[in-house]
Amino acid sequence: MRLPAVLALVLSGSTALAQAGLWSHVPTEPTSRHLQPAILTGDQLKSFANFLRHQRPGSIWECEGPDLDELIKGLTFETIPLPGANLVLAEAGAGCARGGQGANGAMWVIRFDGAKPTLLATPSELSGWIFSIQPTLSHGYPDIVTGWHMSATEAGLSYMRFDGKSYRSISSARLVSDENEDTKIVPATR
Repeated sequence: MRLPAVLALVLSGSTALAQAGLWSHVPTEPTSRHLQPAILTGDQLKSFANFLRHQRPGSIWECEGPDLDELIKGLTFETIPLPGANLVLAEAGAGCARGGQGANGAMWVIRFDGAKPTLLATPSELSGWIFSIQPTLSHGYPDIVTGWHMSATEAGLSYMRFDGKSYRSISSARLVSDENEDTKIVPATR
């Protein structure tokens, strides 16, 4: 076998091991229900609503005009635990920014400095539902695992990591349940 082929084989194997190692620390049950409601000031709510209103039309799950106003009214806010930072998860309620079955929706991760929002993740990177907030930190922010409902027995998972500017997906997996309701995470192979 030639050296380049051997190197490719070794590197693909080490990537698969790294992916499996990353997912071995993720629980098989969602832990997002442990997030606490965030209490935002009127100025924070107003500044985030203004941010959303000034987005390019259709950039938030096809929400425009009256649909966008309904989206803003239906947002829920939860605190992402991070000492010394006002880190908030905003999730769309029912309507144009949530899928037909209601499980998948638009989400934002926001750091508030006073009333000023700084977006760390938008629906283009972060959508579905929050599966877990991981204890690992990258550039000072926790890793986040999102879920995407696919069926009663399967969900897609995405491992999100902060790269210093925003959250990006670094790995994906499937959460699968069998007829005995045994659940496991199956990392994607690249």
